[in-house]
Amino acid sequence: MKNFKSILFYLLQIVFIGTIFGYGSLRYQQRFAVADFPEPLNEPVQMSPRYDRPDLLSDAQLIATLDTLKPRLRGKNPKINFVDHALRFWGVEATFNDEECLAGVEMRDLLLDHRTFQEAWGPEEKPFLVPDLRGNSKRLGMRTKDGAASASHTDHSLASLAEVGTPLDFPVMSPDGEIELRAALEFTLGEFSLNQDEYEWSTIVFLHYLPHVKQWQSTEGQTITWDRIADRLMRQRLVQGVCFGNHRLFALVSMLNTDEDHDIFSDGKRQEVMDYLKNVTARLVKTQSKEGYWDSKWPGDERDGPPPEDVGSPLGPDADRILATGHALEWWAFAPEELLPPDETLHKAIQWTYTEIHELSDAKIRRYYTFLTHAGRAMSLWRGKMPHQVWHERTEELARLQLTSSSETAPSSPGEVQ
Repeated sequence: MKNFKSILFYLLQIVFIGTIFGYGSLRYQQRFAVADFPEPLNEPVQMSPRYDRPDLLSDAQLIATLDTLKPRLRGKNPKINFVDHALRFWGVEATFNDEECLAGVEMRDLLLDHRTFQEAWGPEEKPFLVPDLRGNSKRLGMRTKDGAASASHTDHSLASLAEVGTPLDFPVMSPDGEIELRAALEFTLGEFSLNQDEYEWSTIVFLHYLPHVKQWQSTEGQTITWDRIADRLMRQRLVQGVCFGNHRLFALVSMLNTDEDHDIFSDGKRQEVMDYLKNVTARLVKTQSKEGYWDSKWPGDERDGPPPEDVGSPLGPDADRILATGHALEWWAFAPEELLPPDETLHKAIQWTYTEIHELSDAKIRRYYTFLTHAGRAMSLWRGKMPHQVWHERTEELARLQLTSSSETAPSSPGEVQ
């Protein structure tokens, strides 16, 4: 009898382990099987600047700011988070008469061509593009939070590519050969969860490529709707999250813009998001410094107390102020008019940002560059144009002036040359 019980116990153990293994195997297959994801747009939708306010920033101030923040990233081992931030700041069309600067196309190639990445980083560095062959379909990941040769935020690189208009059929050269950018979107869809650590830039990706889709299923079986994403973005304390919570605010404003054209929210959700952001604006008006900046304490006291003491960035107070102020100006530039602060608040913030940027040393500009890209982009947006458009117009104007000057000083005949 004793032997029978022992045998029965071991048999039950085997069945239990087999069941767990079988369930785990099934979940693995489901996780990485070819999912029935919604059909995306090939060409990502784009958000356009809402305002042109020369009373807040002059043409000369904007040009000077953009000149200071050119992408001087050429050389060995350009940090990938600097590259993807610079790409979304300047756009793929940007070109520069400066050997230190990467053109927009070169920045895109660093992200999407493994050969270009290897030339910059060397063959010993782990690839930035990571083919995902765990399932029955090729997907393409982008290495994240793994050192200077990787992105700093989940889905930030793909979101940046979407923001500058990269189509999904764009050819990508991965370590395993050519593949379309669509494979990166499929990877993001396959990995996305409402419970993941960062979800702001994933939201931006979906807004650009899936604005026509009302809902879809995640590989975990979650029903993803825009309402649920908005709720997820609004549920944490304001200061929590990357960059003092500002990425969530940018994602929410982007959702409002998409809702205007594609009606992504259910009845009442748009107003809920508007009310949430009105509260944020009211807090920012209240907590703005007399000089015009904000820092990590921008939310003020919340329902469960003041901001924690340790939320500042490791780069120090100057960087914190540029980060908080530049991000706020950026999401306001896309916000409906009802969400804007008084003009006095905007003017103080923009003029403080302009002055601060021009007082930074070259070393600090290089050190704070990812934060500065948000500030510089915001300055251009408040003048109604993307940075590459402003820069192109400025370059053309300089060329015209040089041509006019040359014509006026040129001798009328060879005999006049002294």
